[in-house]
Amino acid sequence: MRSYASQATMKIFLTTALLLVYRLCAAQIPGDLIEKKCDSIFNTYDGKPGLAVLIVQDGKIVFEKGYGLANLEYNIPITPTTVFDIASCSKQFTGYAISALIQQGNISPDDDIHKYLPDVPDFGKKITIRNLIHHTSGLRDWTEGLHDAGWRWQEAFTWEDVMRMVKQQKELDFAPGTRYEYSNTGYNLLAAIVEKVTGKRLPTWIDENIFKPLQMNSSQELTDYSTVIKNVAGSYYSDTDGFHKSFDMLTAWGSSCIFTTVEDLAKWVIAFKKGLDNKDPIYTRMIETDTLNNGEKNTYSYGNGVTDDQGLMNIKHTGGWANFASVISTYPTEKISIILLSNNGNFDYGSASKVARALFGSKFKQDSTSKPIDLASKPTVKVDASILQKYTNTYKLRDGWSVTFTLEDGKLMVQSTGEAKFLTAPKSDTVIWVPAYNSAFTFSDVTDRANTVKYHNIIAKRTTPIKVQISQYVGNYYSAELETTYRVYTDKGKLMMHQMRLGDFELAPDLTTEGIFSGNVGKMFFEKDAQGKVTGFKLSGGRIRFEKV
Repeated sequence: MRSYASQATMKIFLTTALLLVYRLCAAQIPGDLIEKKCDSIFNTYDGKPGLAVLIVQDGKIVFEKGYGLANLEYNIPITPTTVFDIASCSKQFTGYAISALIQQGNISPDDDIHKYLPDVPDFGKKITIRNLIHHTSGLRDWTEGLHDAGWRWQEAFTWEDVMRMVKQQKELDFAPGTRYEYSNTGYNLLAAIVEKVTGKRLPTWIDENIFKPLQMNSSQELTDYSTVIKNVAGSYYSDTDGFHKSFDMLTAWGSSCIFTTVEDLAKWVIAFKKGLDNKDPIYTRMIETDTLNNGEKNTYSYGNGVTDDQGLMNIKHTGGWANFASVISTYPTEKISIILLSNNGNFDYGSASKVARALFGSKFKQDSTSKPIDLASKPTVKVDASILQKYTNTYKLRDGWSVTFTLEDGKLMVQSTGEAKFLTAPKSDTVIWVPAYNSAFTFSDVTDRANTVKYHNIIAKRTTPIKVQISQYVGNYYSAELETTYRVYTDKGKLMMHQMRLGDFELAPDLTTEGIFSGNVGKMFFEKDAQGKVTGFKLSGGRIRFEKV
């Protein structure tokens, strides 16, 4: 017969063991709870282009499900084996290749890229591999440059097109290392470095070194947009006429073009987390952030953003092209990864954050500034027209960007520089929600007119719109870098622009700053000489110069 002491000891042992098991089980989020939470977020995609969702916890798939349709023509549902274009989420695979070559001693992050890519113009400043990795090179982004040259969004953009554009760049947008500016071009050049060093195209290297070892059998990085891909989703956008098909003809490997499934990506995030846990330098290097020349922190690493999300480390990237969308988001301390792949042009990129907060919201630090207010779900209220009339002004958000509110048929409308007008939805007398922006404007300092409005963290002052003399901008403008001519002319009191492949479109003036216009190719900053004569303009964020001829 056991003694009382031994029985007590056994009870303590069993109680401790049960508590330990309970805690371990409590850490595992129940699958039915995950499904309930995800259903509440994603059931709106029923009968529409939708998404595949997969959640990994502690190295295992704990939830996977498809919502909506992969193909509208044949009513094919999305499943976890549906293939999607993950667009810029492809960059982390390029980052892995570069980190592996560094680990092998084949390259150094501080190498001048001209050591491997002598055809890149010499801008008189050293551009390093590190600059390409962290988006601090000053090289132009091809998404803007090629479109400005006349490429249409619905046609082919190829890796070769990007290389030709780089060779013709005349000057850097900024000195390397002085600022962060996201550039797909940098990752295409990293692909070129991989090929130079290994003798293999990046898609081949990734297939041999990542996809095959991890048995990611439904994954490939495209080099030919006409390739037949089994189980691939179509992608769609919507307007007032319903949904329309998109055409994905991008083959700019390095920055984009990996097609895969949530199940294959689960194998990748599991291997990634295991590499971090084992302190494998290839993986740990991939979450090393950067510092700009002025000491400012740059949170972009080897194809991922590494940030603090309300107290939790978050390794994350998003992607979007031809109305495909993707999010790969990992919370290492929670041992959870959330993978979302969509074929709906209206996909909400904040969905991954919503899933995280639905599943382990208590782990995020909460304060008065971080707790979001869900204005979208609040009822729209009727506001007296006399109050709305006080908001009908132009407000300067920053140079080249303003918003104008107008009252039309009793409804308050908003129009940002170079954009269409959108209907607003008042949530109170002073808070005006704009569904098209998924954001709100809050008016203050209201007398006979509202003098200020808050948009996100911007406090914008009321301003008097300037009078624009549009005739002075008429003429032909040529860019030697893009080998492209734009013709500027007037029509029925509007300033218009013509480019042979992009057609004719209006140039909307910035009503707060002279010489700034917006149109189909972005913002234009017109320049004048000492005599006040227009000599040209700069495009693409003030980067590419067009001379008046």
